[in-house]
Amino acid sequence: MNLTESIYFDGDTLIAGRASRIIYNGFLCESNPQEIYMHCGYGLLWEGLQEIKLLKGVSGYEADINFVNADNVFFCFRSSDGKWDNNNGKNYIVPVNKRELSLVKRDDHVLPDVPKLKKVYYIRKKIKVAFFRTISLIARLLSGNIDYFRRKKERKGSIK
Repeated sequence: MNLTESIYFDGDTLIAGRASRIIYNGFLCESNPQEIYMHCGYGLLWEGLQEIKLLKGVSGYEADINFVNADNVFFCFRSSDGKWDNNNGKNYIVPVNKRELSLVKRDDHVLPDVPKLKKVYYIRKKIKVAFFRTISLIARLLSGNIDYFRRKKERKGSIK
């Protein structure tokens, strides 16, 4: 998940109780400081305030962070030179999901009865055939093709 071009989290969302890697490659990295810290807290009052040291990696400065059960995490960055990256005074804010969402409910997953599917299939097929026959009949009536109906009557009469 890219928060900005210079801040990246692995995974699509942040989930409470699960560690996530943050990679920072912002303007503080340009002066090549010895250390960069992530100053972070939870909620509007920055509860649980902590500073996490980011280690220099290939893509920038990075650390693994375990997010607590909160709605949002607020953070900014500080270099050992005393410079701050706080998103121009707005701080960075990322929502934290309470739990991991699954796409399928495993308990309620039951396959439908096969004979019922067959019956529904045949009924749909019959409706489609009847619909297309009706449409073609209406088209012939509107086009004035009366010979078609005479030939049809003759065929029925010769069968009896």
